[in-house]
Amino acid sequence: MKVIVVFDILEEYREVRDELREYLKDIGGNFLQYSVYVADLDKRGVEALIKGIRRILKKGGGRVDILFPCKKCYNNIKTINTYHI
Repeated sequence: MKVIVVFDILEEYREVRDELREYLKDIGGNFLQYSVYVADLDKRGVEALIKGIRRILKKGGGRVDILFPCKKCYNNIKTINTYHI
């Protein structure tokens, strides 16, 4: 299932934010923008994700939202990108 992880970690906990980013990459998360990652996980992977995020957030202040869009909703996400690659 697709999982979107959106987070806001206070600047004073930069090391927590960096650890969270590395964790999300390690589980196969793909960077969408500065504080947004998307991953394709099974049920066991989602359980590990939640446990890992809780472990990391105990070290500092912040908020993480984990979204579980249905396939139709995920496929209907529209992106407008004005960055030149």
